Amino acid sequence: MFTYIQIHLYFIIPPILLLTLLYFPVLGRREMLKFLWLGFMATIWTTPWDNFILSQEGWSYPPNSILGKIGYVPIEEHMFFILQPILLILLHSIFTHGRLLPFDIDRFINIDNFLNQTSNQDLSQGKPVSDLDLGDLRIDKHQKADNKVNNKVDTGRQTLPRRPISALGWITLSLIGLRLILKTHQYQAIDYGLKHHMFYLSWILFWICPVIGFLTFLGAKCTWSDWKTLLIGTGYFWIVDTIALKSGSWSISKTSTLNIEFPWSGLPIEEAIFFFLTSYLIILSSSLISHLHTILILSPDLPPCPPKNPISHIMLLAKVAFNPPKIDQRILIGLKVAERILKKGSSSFEVAKLAFSREMRLGLVVVYAWCRVTDNLIDEPFTASELESVSTKSLEEARQRILKSIRRHLIVTYENFEKYPADIYPKTLNELDKILDDIPNLTLSDRTAFQLFSLIIPRLVPKYPFLELCDGYSTDLKFPSKPIRSITQANDNDITSHLPIQTQNDLLKYADDVAGSIASAICYLSWSILEGTPLNINPSNPINQYTFAEKLHSEGNSSRTNAYQLISETNDEELIKRLNTINSARIMGCALQLVNISRDIAKDALISRLYVPLSYFNKQPSQFISILFPKSNSRIQPRYELYTIPLLNLAEEMRNESEIAIEDLPRISRGGTRAMVSSYFEISNAIIENQGKVYDKGIKVNKWKRIKKAAKSFWIGN
Repeated sequence: MFTYIQIHLYFIIPPILLLTLLYFPVLGRREMLKFLWLGFMATIWTTPWDNFILSQEGWSYPPNSILGKIGYVPIEEHMFFILQPILLILLHSIFTHGRLLPFDIDRFINIDNFLNQTSNQDLSQGKPVSDLDLGDLRIDKHQKADNKVNNKVDTGRQTLPRRPISALGWITLSLIGLRLILKTHQYQAIDYGLKHHMFYLSWILFWICPVIGFLTFLGAKCTWSDWKTLLIGTGYFWIVDTIALKSGSWSISKTSTLNIEFPWSGLPIEEAIFFFLTSYLIILSSSLISHLHTILILSPDLPPCPPKNPISHIMLLAKVAFNPPKIDQRILIGLKVAERILKKGSSSFEVAKLAFSREMRLGLVVVYAWCRVTDNLIDEPFTASELESVSTKSLEEARQRILKSIRRHLIVTYENFEKYPADIYPKTLNELDKILDDIPNLTLSDRTAFQLFSLIIPRLVPKYPFLELCDGYSTDLKFPSKPIRSITQANDNDITSHLPIQTQNDLLKYADDVAGSIASAICYLSWSILEGTPLNINPSNPINQYTFAEKLHSEGNSSRTNAYQLISETNDEELIKRLNTINSARIMGCALQLVNISRDIAKDALISRLYVPLSYFNKQPSQFISILFPKSNSRIQPRYELYTIPLLNLAEEMRNESEIAIEDLPRISRGGTRAMVSSYFEISNAIIENQGKVYDKGIKVNKWKRIKKAAKSFWIGN
């Protein structure tokens, strides 16, 4: 026989501990709020009901099976009121972790229908888009300029619509339960007719269905991932309940139940319904809370990070639940399209993003989709068929125009964000779209990435890291616009004058622009989403706390020099910590970029790009030619190891210098950052194991070794 506490010790607490260890690196205040709130509500709602059921002998327990009781309810039962939500919330968090959004966008917008406004071929080849139709909103590139903000445009979609009909179904079940209760209690306790056999089931329906109905009315709805969690969680509790009943830990009254049991387990139907409905209520509640947390990030006039105080936290969520704002459909479309862009163009990011919490991933997806789209637009301003007939000068001019438009779009985005209130700012995107119209071959998916960025990022991250990335793009444009195929052609074009990375300082400046900048953006993003704002800052605009950003990112000096100067001017420990974190993040970003450059030396040479500093070739100038033109002389083979090994050693030094600062990031962003860094440095290890040799198709990295290293960094650390 198992005692009640043994059931917890053997079957409930171990999976909770296991799931907690599994999910702990991304377990933050949002999940803790679920534990506290749902455990609290389960206790206050269930305690009176359970006391009554026990007083009527609906179920019972041997006196020697429990530690003690409060009223009629065993202490272990009170523990279960808290343990069941914890177990199911952890299970739910893990099963839904891969979803970027906790609700189905297709309920509100048909993404495929939107993308089919141009053919799949158009999207892949870059066919120009004249009009962008987003449901009720139509943006025509030929419309006349209008400096006034169009306040009549409504692009909002209610992601949490009321569901009165579904709620009515649950209320009906509750009323049926009430009717059965009334019939049951017309009989004396000694009358054990059929009606009293409905006692347990009727009270279950009457007790829980109103709560489910209320949440359903608010808009709570399970996705397929939620249903999977529910089926597994319910099934597990059925097994545990069956074991407990068979071992005599507790028993269900034969006189107050229908005596219908599952033939393969002997589990009473009432117990099966009880655990299904309670599990459904917990999963539905967890899903609703996740939905509300997502709305906080997607709605511009709500704080993206909930308060640390759990009472203030739940009050904020209640406010949103009772009066949910509409979400701009361009955000919903953009997020879905961004996922597709990154899935197609960055398989490593698809894996790396899973090491971050959902809220952090939302921001990362927006930033990386924008980076991917802007990079592709500058690299490929023309389609493959058009490129053959385009002159070098026209190609250079097109790329410069695109970069100019990207910069202009960034600057105007932030200007409008600062100029207009949160409810008006999204309606200024028409002006921003006119800037994008100057970009040739802009596709619908490209445009949504810009719109998504403009709607999400300006209140979370300062503009400076993205302008620095544009500086990195500007360096890329100094390389030959078209690949130089021969040594003769190289001599005619004075190729060395078209290679901007002349010294190691040039290389580090470039790496800082393209990678250090985004590393600093991730720091800002993590603070805005995971830590919130000081009391004197509007929580809806966490960007206002980064008053140091303009000076930190000012031109003329390196960010490291600016950081040291700012540190010397302040006694604010939190500011000093953040400045050091950004500085270290940028160093780490540079290290990762050096790994990237080392891996792609041969590949980049095919398009006449050489990121290895020309000063590295002073001792062996022939290697410069052999790397850019590896097939020009069979007697001189490119010795990539002469350059990859020094670059990777430098990257390792920079990693060692900066890695400790990861621990100064918000806790639930550390595991993902460590995993991303260690996974990327497996590329470095693979190159070193290959004696520094690389190929134009990249370097083969052991997939499982990379996963193992990332997993260790994620859960244990370095």
